[in-house]
Amino acid sequence: MKKNKGFTLIELLAVIVILGILMTLAVVSYSSYLRSARQSTYENFEGNLKTAAENYLIVNLDKVPVEGGSIKITATELINDHYLDDLEDPVNEAKTCNANSYVRVVRNTVGEDHLNYDLDYEVCLKCSDYESDTCN
Repeated sequence: MKKNKGFTLIELLAVIVILGILMTLAVVSYSSYLRSARQSTYENFEGNLKTAAENYLIVNLDKVPVEGGSIKITATELINDHYLDDLEDPVNEAKTCNANSYVRVVRNTVGEDHLNYDLDYEVCLKCSDYESDTCN
């Protein structure tokens, strides 16, 4: 009797199908990871914009809006004054999110001393694949 060495066509097809299923799961998982990482990056950018605007107003008290008023501080202004680094777009690293992003600061009321401001910060981040809910 002759002994055949090697795999049958059925065995090879089964291995290829199993590898295909594993690769599909890996691609789906990786896509989900990228989407989650981008969302996290955008949320960090929004937090950085708010913190930069807060620091900007601490130094520039004359720009704090009057009661009932608001001001708009652009990301470009915060970057030029060194309160913020460039916001590199995670989808297209050749672009930034600087041009159309801003923070609107609204002053609702004044406390007894004029340093106790009630300020609301509305962050608008606009990137190639993302826009904050607070953008008009």
